[in-house]
Amino acid sequence: MAYSLSFSKSILVLIFISDKTRRGETEFISTKVMSELLNIPKPTLSVILGNLMRAGILQTKEGVNGGVRMAKGEANISLLDILIAIENEKPLFQTEYDLNVSGARPDNAKKSINAILKDIEKKIKEDMKKTTLKDILNSM
Repeated sequence: MAYSLSFSKSILVLIFISDKTRRGETEFISTKVMSELLNIPKPTLSVILGNLMRAGILQTKEGVNGGVRMAKGEANISLLDILIAIENEKPLFQTEYDLNVSGARPDNAKKSINAILKDIEKKIKEDMKKTTLKDILNSM
């Protein structure tokens, strides 16, 4: 599998921000506090937050009471939205490989494997599109 740990961490970050906001604890969450409480190194968190901001999922505010907050509602953010923000359409399965054998059977085997894995990824993404951040928060 090729998706990074940053994808899972980004879901955790969004749950953290949404939960704090839902509970009325704060409007903007400090990145320093998030880094410490979620045990995500600041450089990693910065990359995650940058990707989520570019995707329009988060917004920032500078200053003493600054930090990050949701730019979209929880019901409008699917797992697929988060995946695309973090992984940039990178395929789940790596299917580029060279064989030391040639011919119709090995070529057909590669084509079959690639088609099957592409279909599996398509189904996974369809399910991810159906699951929102709100669904996850409501299941906690």
